[in-house]
Amino acid sequence: LVYNDQGIPAAFKVPSGAVLPFGSMEDALKKSGSLESFTSLLDKIETAEIENGELDTLSSELQAIVSLLSPTEEAIKSLKIIFPEDGRLIVRSSANVEDLAGMSAAGLYESIPNVSLSDPTNFGSAVARVWASLYTRRAILSRRVAGVPQGDAKMAVLVQEMLEPELSFVLHTVSPSDHDTRVVEAEVAPGLGETLAAGTRGTPWRLSCDKFDTDVATLAFANFSEEMRVLSSGPTDGEVVKLTVDYSTKPLSVDRTFRQKFGQRLAAVGQYLEQRFGSAQDVEGCMVGEDIYIVQSRPQPL
Repeated sequence: LVYNDQGIPAAFKVPSGAVLPFGSMEDALKKSGSLESFTSLLDKIETAEIENGELDTLSSELQAIVSLLSPTEEAIKSLKIIFPEDGRLIVRSSANVEDLAGMSAAGLYESIPNVSLSDPTNFGSAVARVWASLYTRRAILSRRVAGVPQGDAKMAVLVQEMLEPELSFVLHTVSPSDHDTRVVEAEVAPGLGETLAAGTRGTPWRLSCDKFDTDVATLAFANFSEEMRVLSSGPTDGEVVKLTVDYSTKPLSVDRTFRQKFGQRLAAVGQYLEQRFGSAQDVEGCMVGEDIYIVQSRPQPL
């Protein structure tokens, strides 16, 4: 267990996970007999014009081809060794053109929560949706701006245990507002992190947490009208439920001591990850019971 200079533990857990590696989508394209059509469309999209709708048409055609794919039976069998067949999972993008210091692409590609290996059709469809998100209009244009050839973009898929958090957060280990290296800033939402990533209307809790002291400042209180959750029962259909938020029951709104201790823990975890990876980090995580889980850490663009 690691403690920071103020004696606060930088303790966190990670959910169990596995990866469908780079090349899995291409293998599925070969197996389906659609690789040649896919490659032809990908070549055309490099110089497709925006104004006449050519890019939009090619983007839709690419997504349509990829959306029909599915992981191999061998891949599904391997995942069943790692995860309980009836366990709830989330499938997340892990592209070679995201999580980079100069191109984080946070929120650009799909994550599909609430799927299960007990329903291979829904699970395979969720994986295909993540693959297909590599070819949305936004994704294609973002790579053009960054000067990344479309053919160089590849998509792996991270499969993780689906958590049921009370709070989800994004940490910036250097303040994005004034680039203060002493401060970890956190955006926190009730329920699942999709509330933050999906552009849901409303404001998250925002905390400013000093790495070298115990100071935690509350910059904003959350006012999302809804929180997203996955219920412990019900279908594993890639959907979440939306519940009305009762902020009078949320310690982060009504309990100053909880806010202070939570912010201090986030500062300790953020500082540890920054030191571990050697650069400022954008960190995604959540709180389940009294445990903090980290689900992703990427270089923070500065």
